[in-house]
Amino acid sequence: MPRSTRLLIPLVLVTTGLSACADRPDLSGWTSPLPVSSDWPTLLPSDQLETITSVSHADPAATTDTLAARAAALRARAARLAGQPVLSTAERARLAAAVN
Repeated sequence: MPRSTRLLIPLVLVTTGLSACADRPDLSGWTSPLPVSSDWPTLLPSDQLETITSVSHADPAATTDTLAARAAALRARAARLAGQPVLSTAERARLAAAVN
């Protein structure tokens, strides 16, 4: 038997044994049960889908203004954060001493 096979078999057995001892994850909050009696969703004809997707509900000027305001707020926040050191002088000295 090749050496790689002799190493692989115990590795597979150990990992399988360890996974068998693990608890199952709680997935109860990830899905919500659907009632069996619920109806199937109504399918729309393709021409109605085209008209729904082609209509733009957003005002381009308002969207531009909103994005410009958000960008300005983020730039102001970045400027505030750039002016403050992350570490105090004592923390910086302690970290430098630990690294060296």
